[in-house]
Amino acid sequence: MQRKSILLACISLWVCATATIQAEDKMFPEFSHYPATVTSGPFSQTLVLTNEQIKYSAHWKKTMQQQLVKPVNFAGHYRFFATDAYQGDECQHGICGWVLDKSTGNVVSNLPEFNGSDSYSAVGDNGTPVGEPFETKTQSDSLLLILTGQAIPKELKHDKDGVPITNPCETNYYKFENNKFIRIFEDRNGCNVD
Repeated sequence: MQRKSILLACISLWVCATATIQAEDKMFPEFSHYPATVTSGPFSQTLVLTNEQIKYSAHWKKTMQQQLVKPVNFAGHYRFFATDAYQGDECQHGICGWVLDKSTGNVVSNLPEFNGSDSYSAVGDNGTPVGEPFETKTQSDSLLLILTGQAIPKELKHDKDGVPITNPCETNYYKFENNKFIRIFEDRNGCNVD
């Protein structure tokens, strides 16, 4: 009788643990939760720049023009692009990124801001000697951007011991709405090694 009770308790525990794990898996936003209708054009062939963007490097302008004619890869009619190959005022350091509206030719957004920064380290601190590489995930039929990385602070500050204060490396989920990124979910364990 006692063995049966122990066995039932173990089975109950296992069922609860499995249900908890499945519930946690369902917490994370999925691309299908944020659908976008993919359009096939007509698309602009000409890059349209703001007064600020006109000041950016010739390399950046050429790269954006090249990206504009590539296929939609984000939110129905947008092209998402991130790089660490910058040469001017468009990006001060690290990895920067932009969203191009293929319908209008406008560069409508940078990477999402995190703690005041829209540039990221190529490798985020995940507590190991190797680190976590910067990564973004998008789909042409979804408004969701999944970004794993460590934002570079705009201003370097130090703690009381003189150690630089950095932003954490984590995975953030953003919905792209009205040409802006809205953070909808934060996974602080996104860079941790399991």
